[in-house]
Amino acid sequence: MYWESIKDFDEKVEQSEAERMKSEWLKNTMERFGTCGFIVYVDDNPVGYAQYALPSFFPRVREYPSGPPNDDAVFLSCLYIPKRELRGIGIGKYMLQIIESDLLKRGYSSLETFARKGSESSPAGPLEFYLKHGFSVFRECDEFPLVRKELRK
Repeated sequence: MYWESIKDFDEKVEQSEAERMKSEWLKNTMERFGTCGFIVYVDDNPVGYAQYALPSFFPRVREYPSGPPNDDAVFLSCLYIPKRELRGIGIGKYMLQIIESDLLKRGYSSLETFARKGSESSPAGPLEFYLKHGFSVFRECDEFPLVRKELRK
């Protein structure tokens, strides 16, 4: 709920409140934007999560030094594989392909996110991942540059 909320959101928020907030955000976003995320499973075990929508659905994006994302782009708020041993084997690439295919079918032509330099510990993922998969740095920043990819059919 970090991106989706304008108030402080951290581990101190009660789980029931976090679930209520997420449910409300998902309902609103799906009504106005459509599909906005998914979970990837391997052998019935969740291994990755992705979430994306227009920047207007993520109020906090305006606060980032390299932000805000452009209005013509969809913002990828999360592309996360929690288990380190599952990173680097193609799950993230697969998830990115699903997102890009979905957005192209819906008429969107660009995707942006804040990628973290020099570290995997970021819900969106490391800068190196995005550069490897066709993104380029759109707006530089010390830690979280805004990266962008023009989507092609």
